[in-house]
Amino acid sequence: MSEKAPLVLDPTDATHVAALERLGSDVIGWFTTVRADGSPHAVPVWFYWHEDRALVMSEPDTAKVRNVRRGSPALLHLHTRADGDGVVILEGSAAISERSSTEWLPEIGEAYTAKYAAAMEAYGMGLEAIAEKFHVVIEVVPTKLQAW
Repeated sequence: MSEKAPLVLDPTDATHVAALERLGSDVIGWFTTVRADGSPHAVPVWFYWHEDRALVMSEPDTAKVRNVRRGSPALLHLHTRADGDGVVILEGSAAISERSSTEWLPEIGEAYTAKYAAAMEAYGMGLEAIAEKFHVVIEVVPTKLQAW
């Protein structure tokens, strides 16, 4: 993980409050890592904000997992509004969690289901099936926030 101290979003700072609201409600974020050849790799992901970090469930054999295992830095950014405001970009480190998705379910399952109920229905899979398929959890620990 990064040597920088983790970013703790301040619930008294209006910009941080807006970012926290988006992290709790936005369904898709763009997760960016760096490949071994130095080129960027960006993919849309479901994520869950938990204890000052984003949790991203993944299949094990993906480029993002390989990049994280190699120690790639990470970005998680959310869509902006049409006028260009509503920017939320988190920069930091990422690591593979010691816990699988199914091991995280007792702690986050209910809230994760509430956030992604419509998406899971559209995807055609319930939470347990998703946790089995996407059993690797990437923990994104931000050290910097860009938001406006």
